[in-house]
Amino acid sequence: MVFVVATLALMITIYTIRRRHNRLQKTLENSVPEIVKLFVDILFTDKNYSEQEIFTKFEDIVDEVNRESLDIAVGILVDFKNEHKESEKYPLIISALGIVEHLERKFDSRSNSEKIDAFQEAFVLDLNKFDSKVLRYAYSKNKMIRSEARNSYLALSTNDPYRFFDEFDRDLSKWDEIELMQYLELQKERGNLEGLGKWINYSKNQSLVVFLIKMVGFFKQRGINEILIEKLEDDNELVRAEAILTLGELNISETEQELIDRYYTEPEICQVAIVKTIRKFNSGKSLNFLQEIFKETNNTDTKKIIAEAILNYSYEGKIAFQNMKNSLKGFDLTILQHIETPLIKYK
Repeated sequence: MVFVVATLALMITIYTIRRRHNRLQKTLENSVPEIVKLFVDILFTDKNYSEQEIFTKFEDIVDEVNRESLDIAVGILVDFKNEHKESEKYPLIISALGIVEHLERKFDSRSNSEKIDAFQEAFVLDLNKFDSKVLRYAYSKNKMIRSEARNSYLALSTNDPYRFFDEFDRDLSKWDEIELMQYLELQKERGNLEGLGKWINYSKNQSLVVFLIKMVGFFKQRGINEILIEKLEDDNELVRAEAILTLGELNISETEQELIDRYYTEPEICQVAIVKTIRKFNSGKSLNFLQEIFKETNNTDTKKIIAEAILNYSYEGKIAFQNMKNSLKGFDLTILQHIETPLIKYK
């Protein structure tokens, strides 16, 4: 009887707690439009709110300012930031609702998912006061936490944001690259984006080297021409290919003849990179070379890339492309027709 009564009491307690939790969640979900309206009013109008007014209005909407309601508030602010909705009043809301303290509790949570949320939310909200907190997790035994902490440190730190570049011990995934690119963009906005040439030279991680060379081209960083040219001799073909593409992004056109000379001794990935870079240079000096390698290449995909380069290689390239169409037949002609009118299927 005691066991039955205890079991029933436990079931009733659990039911009551879950019902209260579900009711609270429903209330919070229904309050999202009102919270959005309040935040829009604070951030994007000329109205002046005090911190106490913000807290009171927010509390009136959500009934109780707690972990769940603050998570919703943070999520809305993060969405605004991700949509590039700029305002100087974000710190006002963050201070009024105690969001810094809320994220600190998430950093100290036993839940890894909450820690990762805190890393990402601190990054988006640009709360660089957390760099020391993030650094604590940069040597975590948990690989996911360690990786997220190091990436976040790159974004949040104003002291030594690149300190972990020389500690990458694995190949970068596509997600790693997306995150690192976001963090580098934030450093650029702050004016703290240092030259990446040092890390291209010193890093032993070939995957990181390829990524950093790509970022040099993306951010149009100057002054590392010699490093890029040195990387043309690298043993890794992926490094060489990315260096070639970045020469094109930076329009270092004095390397054009060297790239042409290298073409016949390089693997296909580097040959494609050379063609794309010559197309970028668009100097008019390499039209004969492009026509020659189009005839010699057996790979269909490479032929398409070369044909596109010829078609887009200044006015002379368009004339050469038409002359090739008039003189070629068979599969080569089909490739040219596809390049010129890609939506039409030719037999």
